[in-house]
Amino acid sequence: MTDEDHRFVPVHTLSNRFEADALLAALEQEGIPTLLRSFEETPYDGLFVAQRGWGLIMVPEELLSEAREIVESLMKEIEQKRLYTDPEDVDPLLWETLRGKDPVAVSADSMVRFDDSRRAYRVPFLDIELMCLLDEERIEPARPTDHHRLSFELVLAVLHYLLEARMKPLLGQWVSEKDVPGGELFFRGPHAIPTDRLLPLFGASPDLFRLAAERLGGTPVPMGDVGYRLWAFPRVPILFILWKGDEEFEPALHVRFDKSITEQIHTLDTLWALMNVVCRSLRSAGKGIQEERGE
Repeated sequence: MTDEDHRFVPVHTLSNRFEADALLAALEQEGIPTLLRSFEETPYDGLFVAQRGWGLIMVPEELLSEAREIVESLMKEIEQKRLYTDPEDVDPLLWETLRGKDPVAVSADSMVRFDDSRRAYRVPFLDIELMCLLDEERIEPARPTDHHRLSFELVLAVLHYLLEARMKPLLGQWVSEKDVPGGELFFRGPHAIPTDRLLPLFGASPDLFRLAAERLGGTPVPMGDVGYRLWAFPRVPILFILWKGDEEFEPALHVRFDKSITEQIHTLDTLWALMNVVCRSLRSAGKGIQEERGE
């Protein structure tokens, strides 16, 4: 029986692509045909994502009841176990696709080196280098680090960068996350870039922010009260602009990207994951400096 023989109906509204991967795999393992309708792939360019979800999983109408049981069971497991926190939760297809790429082309596009002896890409990330080991399907720091934690989001961002980066120049124009296509609706609520979590640490201490940014390899930029440019990846600069609070205004921390960002990281989910990692690294660096000072 082909897909044309079924009448497909929605069984679940998806929050993000990661949820889609897990549910589709579970349904297909049980022999239930599926269709994925992603609102990111519509002509509306993400317009409905914030209001209607990331997309829909659809199944044959006659299998709706069975599919609903599978989805409900797995969603409970996702909520209980908080999937997508372990680096091993990354879709193995990303590793498989990367292994099939020409290392020379990937290295040129992403501005990274390929270590033939270890079959690994050496990926600069902020102030460290990450070893992306193809055959072992894992990523590890090339040297010990105190303020970077290996996570699902970091592995996801590295793999997508290696697969998507292109040999295109920076445009030299800074834009906010709301200026990225689809970003105005996407980067809000649960997908807001977590700069608010940094303000209790840095809002009243621009000197601490300066030291933390420099510890991550940042260079000063004359913007705001304190501005620093960090290199998340060789083709992905990120600008952090800190405004100190005073009697009239609360402190604020803004993020800017080079306008070429969508040429190097193609989906908003991946960019959001990367920003979660960078913000955590900044906070960890700041906390580490405080501990060194005995504060």
